[in-house]
Amino acid sequence: MRGKGLIFLMAGFMVAFEALTGIAQVEKEKAQLYYVEDVLVKPSMVGEFEAAVREYVAQCARYKFPYPSYVYNADDFHYYLAYPVENYAAIDSLHKAWGELDTKMGAEQVQALNNRFEGTYEYFRHFVIRYMPELSYAPEKPRLMPEEEHFVYLDFYYFLPEMEKEEEQIGREWVELYKRKNIPYGYSLYAGVMGTDMPLYIMLLKAKSAADYFSQSVKIRELLGEERKGLLKRTLDGTRKVEKKTGKFRPDLSYIPKDK
Repeated sequence: MRGKGLIFLMAGFMVAFEALTGIAQVEKEKAQLYYVEDVLVKPSMVGEFEAAVREYVAQCARYKFPYPSYVYNADDFHYYLAYPVENYAAIDSLHKAWGELDTKMGAEQVQALNNRFEGTYEYFRHFVIRYMPELSYAPEKPRLMPEEEHFVYLDFYYFLPEMEKEEEQIGREWVELYKRKNIPYGYSLYAGVMGTDMPLYIMLLKAKSAADYFSQSVKIRELLGEERKGLLKRTLDGTRKVEKKTGKFRPDLSYIPKDK
């Protein structure tokens, strides 16, 4: 488990957010790949698992591990950690960096950390997602600052294979609708590109709290008006499955190198 990643960035078409500061700065410039790990933690072992993650973060800081990681946890006990990577070749560089971290820590310390993770989770899996800036919307004047966004709402849209191109066009129409209506809530769209059930679009919505999220979603529906209903129907017509989750960003479990 140690030396891998833990996050998924997701959400839905109806509400919005401005991504967490570190990720947002990267994404505003270009499409961005993320190497991701999804860990299903045993409910009775959450405290032990989080303590082990904090120890891993401490070792990363001590030995100046070069790759940042952004951690979220969902309310169904899935933990996600994402490492931004420049390209597919950089994934090999990430694994090489983990090997170098092991060498610096030493076999005894590595085994001790692995022992802390042992028995705390049911399974973990890896995948790669890509941020899609052309299908994302960022308002000129967002309602919230990144540090105010504690709650996340997660949606997975699994499309019919033959509808992939059409869903991409519908995604562009969502962006145009938000722009025309000058919606003050942004959203980001991600696509599964490796290791996921595809085709898959993923989005992340953020708010101050669950109450804030659901109250704002009502306001967004009102602002989008009748056009929203038609776009939503077209979106779902090409969708074979939708999964939803809620959770929060965990800065206390994330790792940002000092030079980042």
